[in-house]
Amino acid sequence: MSSLYDLTQDFLQVQSLIDDGGEGLRDTLESIDLAIEDKLENIGKVIRNLDGEAEMLKAEEKRLSDKRKAIEANQKRLKMYVEDQLTLTGKDKVKTGIFTFAMQNNPPSLKVLDETVLPKRFFIEQEPKLDKKALKEELKSIGHDMPGVELVQGKSLRIR
Repeated sequence: MSSLYDLTQDFLQVQSLIDDGGEGLRDTLESIDLAIEDKLENIGKVIRNLDGEAEMLKAEEKRLSDKRKAIEANQKRLKMYVEDQLTLTGKDKVKTGIFTFAMQNNPPSLKVLDETVLPKRFFIEQEPKLDKKALKEELKSIGHDMPGVELVQGKSLRIR
C-alpha cells in the first residue's frame, strides 16, 4: 500500500491492523516505545492516510452511484419506449423469441384532491416533535438552564 506519509515499521504494523479490522490495535499502540510526541506524530500520519483512503472511497461510491442512476434512467427510457410502441400499435401483449411484453393494470392508487373535506377519522394523530434547535437557541439567549434541559459542552479531537 502506498501512503501519503512515510511510516516507521511499527506504524506500518498499526496501519495493517487497522486494515484488518483493528483487533489488537490498542495493545500494539501501547507496546510502541516512543516519546509521546513521536508516537502522536506517527498516529497523526496514520490518521491522515486513513482520511485519504476514506475520501478515495467516497469518490468511488459517488462514481458508482452516478453510473447506477444513469443505467436506471436508460432502463426507464427503454421501458417507456416499449409502452409507447404497444400503445401506438394498439396491442396489450407482444411475444418475441425470448420475451413477452404485456401491458397490465396496476393496483388502484389513491389521489387526494382536497384534504380539507375528508373526515377526521382518516387522519393519523402524531405526537408533538421537540424542536431541539429552537430550544438550544432559547437556552443560549437566556444564559441559563431550564427545567428538563441543559446545554452540554463536549470536546473532540482536532488534528491540524
